[in-house]
Amino acid sequence: MNSDTIRTKTTSWFGSTTEHSGPSPPPQYALVASKTIDPEALGSELVVGVVEALVEVIEPAAGQTTLSLYEYVNPDALEDIITASTEKKSDVEVRFTVEDYLVTVRSDNTILIYEPIRAQRETSGNRYPAS
Repeated sequence: MNSDTIRTKTTSWFGSTTEHSGPSPPPQYALVASKTIDPEALGSELVVGVVEALVEVIEPAAGQTTLSLYEYVNPDALEDIITASTEKKSDVEVRFTVEDYLVTVRSDNTILIYEPIRAQRETSGNRYPAS
């Protein structure tokens, strides 16, 4: 057995680890992509950056090279929130899901894409034990 450990940056939907009572724990996510947008070119560059990062990670079906964010979030509202926050020098983070991926857009011009840990383990061949 290999003694090397793999470190994965993880987050939950709300960004913190808390105790959860109920039938299933909240999903955990592993960071799979990040992108920084030029602050001088925010505006539509933000939406283009989100779409480009998602297309690289999700690999849309049938050779599709674009993704419509309107199915998941209002891109105009996203731009407005991030731009206003940047202008006011306040920290904002907008999170939404696209398919099973958690997308985080921060007012520091950073886009983070997280994959659910369960899906990541299943695709790598490691399955959860039956309960």
